[in-house]
Amino acid sequence: MDLSAQSILFRADEFDMSLSTLLSNSVPTAGAEARNRRRSERTPRVLDAWICSPTAKVPLEEREVVTAVSMSRHGVAFTLAHALATNSFYRIEVGLGAQQVVCEVRIISCRKAEKGLFEVGAEFS
Repeated sequence: MDLSAQSILFRADEFDMSLSTLLSNSVPTAGAEARNRRRSERTPRVLDAWICSPTAKVPLEEREVVTAVSMSRHGVAFTLAHALATNSFYRIEVGLGAQQVVCEVRIISCRKAEKGLFEVGAEFS
């Protein structure tokens, strides 16, 4: 796929990056490493996180709990009970011990996962 076609699709991953796939494919092949074009390494973690609309009037009351499952310098993947529209923007708070990261993210992907959850990939804005 050429670069112009990729930018039209707005797709961050060329292959399935669901949590179950990541855990079952712990040793990548040489071909998989060549296809991985991430700007930074993804670190699997289970973190407390919340999302809400960037236009929320009372963010503490309007935010939803999510489970962040991996994070990198450029984005975060998390699970949620309902789907989110791709290319939409949200405010995310991620708890890192005594510190919190609070920033805006753009939803890159949203896939149906096990147990009625959705796996969401987002990039930091």
